[in-house]
Amino acid sequence: MKKTILLSAVLMFLYSCGKNEKPQNDAEAQYQELLSETQAHLSHNKKPIRKLIFKNLDAIEDSKEMNLQLLSKVASSLKIKYSDIRIAESSSINYDDQTAFFVLTTVSRDKKVLKSQDDEELGNYFQRKYLFVNREDGSIIAEEFDENLGYYDNEAIQFSKSHILKDLVFLDEKTPAIAFYTEASAKSRIVLYTEQKFTLVTLVDNEIRKVLYEYPIRLTNGDSNGSGTFQIETLETGMSFSDQKTNGYFDLIITKNFSYEEAFEDDVENGIEEKSDLKIKKEVEKLKYNGNDYAFHRDDRHRFLE
Repeated sequence: MKKTILLSAVLMFLYSCGKNEKPQNDAEAQYQELLSETQAHLSHNKKPIRKLIFKNLDAIEDSKEMNLQLLSKVASSLKIKYSDIRIAESSSINYDDQTAFFVLTTVSRDKKVLKSQDDEELGNYFQRKYLFVNREDGSIIAEEFDENLGYYDNEAIQFSKSHILKDLVFLDEKTPAIAFYTEASAKSRIVLYTEQKFTLVTLVDNEIRKVLYEYPIRLTNGDSNGSGTFQIETLETGMSFSDQKTNGYFDLIITKNFSYEEAFEDDVENGIEEKSDLKIKKEVEKLKYNGNDYAFHRDDRHRFLE
């Protein structure tokens, strides 16, 4: 109580000095700033919820956590060989004091003998699994395979490691969620296709809930002659939470930046001169939580390519 009275007296003194020495508007602005800081101090310096998930893709920081000792216990709980886990393509993060989250990539070598319809060996099969585990003994709290991210060695579309973001995000004032993204890409110099898919998962009643699933945060489409002639359209996004809520969770605000680049190399024989062109378009999208997830309609419309 004494501390509150003392801080209030200091504020009133600074405010009265500001009235004499500076225009009233400036003094009021300073007073409000000090008052805000004082209220934060009196409320035990509660840390505000971070609303920004990422400003752009270059600003994303990946989690560096990977407890190999715990991972060994997890393999035992899953009854799989530790050697079947692709450690370089797996990620983890601590969810809370008792729980950790893993995105594991495992390989099934027994599927190497399978043949495609063209009688071509498909190679090893890689699977992606999400796990919430006990940090002490590695026991499984919740697990789920992601069939969309399974692939064979020789398939045209390959998936990267799922990169977990360094910091947890909060869907409301107390519900943490884990954010991660995975890149799909074509193994081709002619077809220019890559896509980074973004997912948010949380733990509800010991079950995995994907509140946002495979939202495209980066997408490139185009073609090339394998040299200096190409046309490519790229979507890149930023993502943050709004102050508004729907069904208890913050709305998601997504900024979209579309760019189109076209380039031609010299072709004397056909009378084509070297040139390049760049176009940009910006859009914004809001996603609202419907009680189960942040539902969205996938938009594959090109803004520039025909």
